[in-house]
Amino acid sequence: MKTKKLLKNFALMSILIFMTGCALSRSVVPVEISEAAVNPVNGIDVKIVSVTDKRIFQVDPKTPNIPSISESEANTDAIRARAIARKRNGYGAALGDVLLPEGQSVASVMERSLSNSFRLAGFRVLKPADPNYETAKPIKVDLIKFWSWIEWGFVELKVHNKSEIRLQGPVASLENGKTISNEHIGSHAAVFESDWQDSASLGIAGLSEKVTQELQK
Repeated sequence: MKTKKLLKNFALMSILIFMTGCALSRSVVPVEISEAAVNPVNGIDVKIVSVTDKRIFQVDPKTPNIPSISESEANTDAIRARAIARKRNGYGAALGDVLLPEGQSVASVMERSLSNSFRLAGFRVLKPADPNYETAKPIKVDLIKFWSWIEWGFVELKVHNKSEIRLQGPVASLENGKTISNEHIGSHAAVFESDWQDSASLGIAGLSEKVTQELQK
């Protein structure tokens, strides 16, 4: 009976691997950001002057939660800037990369999301063409973590997304810098491109919400 059950589980795993589809090839998926929030009428003027991607990539990490891209792209800054995940099979072997579309980067998506966070917290986020931009308080952002990966199981697959940023600027809660992190976990029978998209989109949405909460303290 145990042997029959084990064979059934292995058969299920094989089906899941097949259904995951296109695992060997690169996937390109956009990350969805909430519609831009409107600046409040009153509030402290701020400007996001930099979002620096400080994620550390490895060619062959021991665990899937460490950012990784194919060895041929390891020294390509433009590819690393767009990387959000790496597909793996049930044995943990690295397969195809998951990237944002050309013209997007994790840093640029993060900037859009954080602009919403500040506005929802009562700050006025100004752009270079806006009046008072020069005197707005500068906010610097370090992107420390942003990565999605699969945790394989016999019954279901879990797709994790972990993100972490550090904010610093001359406003009360950020004077000494503040590190904010988030983790999103989704459960799936099989993982498709849309699931990678959801993982990243929901992960960044969760982080954005936490940033707003921290700024309101």
